[in-house]
Amino acid sequence: MLRVVSRRLIAILPTAFFGSVLIFMLVQIIPGGAAETLAGADASPELIATIRDQLGLNRPLHVQYLSWLWDAMQGDFGHSLLDNRNIGEGILDRLPVTIELTSAALVIALLVGVPLGVTSAVRRYSAVDSAITSVSGLGLALPEFWLAMLAVNIFALKLAWFPATGINALEDGFWPHVQSLVMPAVTLASGAAAAITRFTRSGMIDALNSTYIRTAWALGLPARQIFFRFALRNALIPVVTIVGIVAGGLLGGAVLVEDVFVIPGLGAMLVQGVLQKDYPSVQSVALVLTVAVISINLAVDLTCAVLDPRTRG
Repeated sequence: MLRVVSRRLIAILPTAFFGSVLIFMLVQIIPGGAAETLAGADASPELIATIRDQLGLNRPLHVQYLSWLWDAMQGDFGHSLLDNRNIGEGILDRLPVTIELTSAALVIALLVGVPLGVTSAVRRYSAVDSAITSVSGLGLALPEFWLAMLAVNIFALKLAWFPATGINALEDGFWPHVQSLVMPAVTLASGAAAAITRFTRSGMIDALNSTYIRTAWALGLPARQIFFRFALRNALIPVVTIVGIVAGGLLGGAVLVEDVFVIPGLGAMLVQGVLQKDYPSVQSVALVLTVAVISINLAVDLTCAVLDPRTRG
């Protein structure tokens, strides 16, 4: 198993490297650089040139990239262009909020998607199967930000069941904290639950059509044992694989959901950085999210290797 972990770690290094290069280059080509943002709209070319020199923006791009990457690897993300705040401290303050939101959404997606997928496969071609397939298709089609605005309008403003914006601190009470987390987490989980439902259904149908399941039926084993002990275990391997993609999608969806619900997470920090042209913040948050997605996929690969030894090659 240690050899498997080593191979996976070596395999993700090029991905992490090219991801960091892509983030750095995309920020560089955005119109209006860091010096122009600091200098202001009416600044003279001389002032802009002076600021560029102070920020080291006149150095070759590869030197700037290596300097930025080295500092980031040591946890030094620099300072915001707008208020000179430490970006690393801002990320540490906001990261737990985003992790909690995406984790809650992933748990909801699994708790909803796996049972629905199993039910749909066991009752395939029935009215129940058609209903679940239709609802999951709707979940994939509707954008999260639209569902977020709809949820705020109905459940917060009209019914007053949940707070419209923000997340209450856990120190203020467990139930108020959970209440404030329900709408953002459920909204974010909608597309993920639909995807997991589809993959669970497909995996279960393949498992139920296999030879060993037919043998189990012929031996007279109980249906519950066949469905859950034999079929579901094998069906979960493709589900675990899709969890990595789903988790990455949840991190991306959190950017919009946090903005709609005014949640102080990394997504909101990224949006604010883009709108206010705070390029160091944009670069740093994008790098952290990229590393998070790569780490999740590494964990998924290792989980698949545990569940199915054939994937350890």
